[in-house]
Amino acid sequence: MEKSTKISIWQLFSIVLLSRLLTLLTYTPVGAEGLEHTSDYFAAVGFAVLFILLFSLPLVWQRKAFPTLDIVDVAYCASPLLSKGTALCLAFFFTFNALTTLGKLEWFVGTIIFPENSSFLFVLICVIAACYAATLGLEAIGRASGISLAVFCASFIFIMLAMAERIDFLNFSPMFYDGVQPSLKAGLDAASRTVEIAVLSVLMPRASGKPGKMYAAWILSLGGGMLLVFFFVLGGLGDFVLSQLFPIHAMAELSQFSVFQRFDVLLTGVWILTAFIKISLLLYLQAMLLQKSFSAKWKNLYILAAGILIFVVQILFGGVFSEFFFGTALWERMLFFAVFTLVIPIIALTAATLKRKRAHEKNS
Repeated sequence: MEKSTKISIWQLFSIVLLSRLLTLLTYTPVGAEGLEHTSDYFAAVGFAVLFILLFSLPLVWQRKAFPTLDIVDVAYCASPLLSKGTALCLAFFFTFNALTTLGKLEWFVGTIIFPENSSFLFVLICVIAACYAATLGLEAIGRASGISLAVFCASFIFIMLAMAERIDFLNFSPMFYDGVQPSLKAGLDAASRTVEIAVLSVLMPRASGKPGKMYAAWILSLGGGMLLVFFFVLGGLGDFVLSQLFPIHAMAELSQFSVFQRFDVLLTGVWILTAFIKISLLLYLQAMLLQKSFSAKWKNLYILAAGILIFVVQILFGGVFSEFFFGTALWERMLFFAVFTLVIPIIALTAATLKRKRAHEKNS
């Protein structure tokens, strides 16, 4: 059955890295925790990595104590009811993130690509394609992620080469000009957008290999990629970045390399492809979780229902969910994120560990 399909550890690496790089690609200083001084972004990257490591501590516990189980199976060790609750909560979390990914993609398309036209048809096609890709299963998503990650990296190498001659070190302001707090808050804000921590809690047991090495490669690649992107964006554009809705796209528009021009077209294609794969992954995951706790034969129905849901909500109430990222206070977004990456996993792990300990004591 597809439900038991294993993927390689490096396919899992491609999935979670590509997914998180999309969040970097769609960065906008319009967000609630935008920084006013360019060099503070480098400090924010360091803080973001530290916070991501902190939020990943339940993953370490899960891997050490229950290496063959995902977080829903861990919860089942304590109680079938707890398992169903965990599955429902994470299914909601993944569906919500699929919606916000779709919303940000539509926002980009509506403001940059087709500013004069309705994006209804684009959203419809995107959701239909993502639902179909989700029905193909995890292995297909893993293969597509590996290929797309290579395309993503190659695209950015070309853009960085094109921007190299524009780098001006005078564009970098003194670090911590307004103190450490702005960078600290921006790092926490970046960490709170890392849905991949929850993805790993579900997919780690489905990957054959050593997840510790994969996680180390992921966090190093993520931190290094963020530093590189911000170096070229800020070094090439300076304070101009702070006035741009999508600064990385603005950088691509200005990039030229030899006879190659219009790198923004290339970046747009990469953005749409990466967003499509991330939405497919999240739709697949919510369906997989519902399969585990409810009817296993309704996988495609779960995917279709979630696809219809995110399409209808985006068309009717898209602006409401955009406000979650751009108008909601940091502590509210942080609390929302922590519930699904810290609170729920810790409850499941604690309950399963205590029940196993009581069973061991009873048998001995």
